[in-house]
Amino acid sequence: MVININVRQSQPSANLKVTLLIETLKNGQFAASIFEFPNFRVEAQTREAAIAQLQTTFLERLSHIEAISWNVPLLDASEPTWMQFAGVFQDDPDFQEIMNEIRAQRTSDDEAEIDSSYYL
Repeated sequence: MVININVRQSQPSANLKVTLLIETLKNGQFAASIFEFPNFRVEAQTREAAIAQLQTTFLERLSHIEAISWNVPLLDASEPTWMQFAGVFQDDPDFQEIMNEIRAQRTSDDEAEIDSSYYL
């Protein structure tokens, strides 16, 4: 998955579309924030002032930010994730002893531990 964010103002065609959230506060003021950047939040007396203040603050902050792309290395999708753990106990004598015990119980013909009333 590659995430590209281009915010260079030197390129007129480069745009970053964000969602402005406007909230009417109990005291009658307005709060404006950017959904995609929750750290940007302002309060003002009017809706228009809140929007203008938020836009000014955001553009000022963007003028000091460099956005770069990063290709995140992902696991090979052809191999199940659990396969990276396959064989981690192959040389562990305690694990081998536990596995032998489990096999012995599975193949045992001993029905002493079975409560026959459970099957009635």
